[in-house]
This record gives sequence, C-alpha cells and structure tokens, in this order.
Amino acid sequence: MSAIEETRTAAVTVGKDTGDGIQSPAGESTPVLAGLPQRSYAQAVHAALCAIEVLPDYVESGERVEVFDGQPELFVRLEWLPGHDDLAPVALQAAGLVVQWSHLAGWSVCSGADVAEFDVDELADPDTVAERCMHAVLCGLGCACEKPPRGRWERAAALNAALSAFDEREENGL
Repeated sequence: MSAIEETRTAAVTVGKDTGDGIQSPAGESTPVLAGLPQRSYAQAVHAALCAIEVLPDYVESGERVEVFDGQPELFVRLEWLPGHDDLAPVALQAAGLVVQWSHLAGWSVCSGADVAEFDVDELADPDTVAERCMHAVLCGLGCACEKPPRGRWERAAALNAALSAFDEREENGL
C-alpha cells in the first residue's frame, strides 16, 4: 500500500499523483510526481526504504500551509500506521510512527504525542534517512543505537536551489 501521494493547497486538487491514477503496491517502483521540488528526494528516500525492506504504509509528498504563520511548506511524510508488522516497541504498535521532512524545519519523528530528534542533516542522504527510520521502527523514538554518519544527499545543492526558488516565488505571490 506504499505509494507517494502529492497534496496541494488552495485551488489545486488534493489526491495521489501516481501517473496513471493507480496506487502502487508496496515494493513496486515509486510513482512519478510532477511539479514539486522535493519529488526526487521523496522518491530517493522511498527507494532506500524499499532496499532495506522497511516499508511505511504511506509516503506522502506535497505542499501545505504552515498552521502558525500561514507560510507555504513543502513536506515529505512517512507513516507506519498503528499495528504495522515492523513496529517493534509496544508503544509504537499502539500509536504508529511518523517521520517527516519539511523544507522549513528539516526532519522530525513522532509517535502519538511523543516527539524526538531525528538526528540527520536537513537534506540527508536517503540511505541515512532509511537507516534512521529502521532504528526508529525497531527500537522506538529513544533509540540508543549507534547513529549513522551525517552525510548529505548527492543532489542536495540542486534541491536547495529549487527550495530557495520556491520560497522566492511564494514571497512574490507568484
């Protein structure tokens, strides 16, 4: 049931963009998303998760309006629903797990009301993100396992430029 979903705000439609409108089963190739600069990053993270067989129930990528200041925010959200077979700690089994990235705040992880630091670079290498997700899924939010090296994604500079262009367009009301 793992597919990347794209959500847009305002007058744009809300829903999945899987190219042909069909949601891909877990483990199949990641569908293509059009239009948002973090698309390729979300796909790379999803591919890294597939490679280590730590598959979330949902992978979502899109744009939303930040609640506190009304600023548009680009995001990637990975969600393991309550009861997911891979969630090891009992607390995660009950509450599920969400790992998310925002171009405004970087990476974070939460389960129910509990939030913990997701100690990776804001544009971390997808393999590093996948490894941290695996540790969170298997050990919980307070995982004391050795942290992976803090590497950046090989395409981080290009994504950073695209994110800056997005922010500039939003500031200018385009």
